[in-house]
Amino acid sequence: MSENDNIISLIAKQLQGMATAEEKEQLQLWLKANPAHQQQYDEMAVIWQKSGPLLAEPHFSAEAAWLKLDEKISPVRKMHYDSVISFMFTAKRIAVAVVLITVMALAGYWWHSHSQWQSITATNNNQSITLPDHSVVLLRKGSTLDFPSTFNKKQRLVQLTGEAFFKVQHNESQPFLIATVNSEVKVLGTSFLVNSTKAEDEVVVVTGRVNVQDKNRNNNAVILTPGQRVVLQNDHFYQNEVTDSNFLAWQTGLLNFKNTSFHKVLQDLSNYYDVPVIVDAADEAATQELTITVRFENQPLEQALEEIRLITGLNTKKAADKIIFCRK
Repeated sequence: MSENDNIISLIAKQLQGMATAEEKEQLQLWLKANPAHQQQYDEMAVIWQKSGPLLAEPHFSAEAAWLKLDEKISPVRKMHYDSVISFMFTAKRIAVAVVLITVMALAGYWWHSHSQWQSITATNNNQSITLPDHSVVLLRKGSTLDFPSTFNKKQRLVQLTGEAFFKVQHNESQPFLIATVNSEVKVLGTSFLVNSTKAEDEVVVVTGRVNVQDKNRNNNAVILTPGQRVVLQNDHFYQNEVTDSNFLAWQTGLLNFKNTSFHKVLQDLSNYYDVPVIVDAADEAATQELTITVRFENQPLEQALEEIRLITGLNTKKAADKIIFCRK
């Protein structure tokens, strides 16, 4: 049984009141894993309620019921559930099978027609994506965005792995929600950056207001306004003001530093070139007060490193996948 069919089966048992404690726990884990899952469950519950008249027939005929359901599901999915019927219809289990087949068929129809999500990964270059509501997402190379072909009337939900810049169309009656591994980012209409990894989430707001909520602690949330940045790490928010636009360098190709801390320069270089650039541990204290004024625009990494070497008088060495600045 596929993962989708297993979830539908769990939901069917839950709605019928037949789920075991272990099955209920599995279902709760699935519901909590993604905001979209609760939405799917709610819509399947409506399908279950609408199937009541069919199950209430005094002399239930599995064949007649299937003919009614046949009009609502695709031929491919019907073939799948035909095999389920042949397996499940025994004298002792017919009552359970009737309910499960009804819900599974209807839910299968719902899953097929209402829950078609697209998954786009920016493989070779950054990629611009226009969503169903005409919001625009610039997806950074290596990142993945999942979104439905049609947004739910109550909310516009997408899922992000990696980094993306969002320009969201304003709609007060239909909030825009970004689900990541660590957080839920909620907006009405604004422009902002989200960078999500397994370890942390970073959100930087350019225009509008953004609500960032910890997925593990519902009462742990912050509201950001233009020019503010927050990092969610280990269930703790670290918030500060943004003093430059270097967080968008992967989009603009521009890195601009004005009397910027040397360590901050290296952080931004690491993020932009996707290569760890650090200071040798023995020289960290000596370079703590060092600042740099320099500008890079679409320059290769080696050129940027050479300019910094000339400005600081430091050398570089390579160790594994890192570039290390040092005094010797």
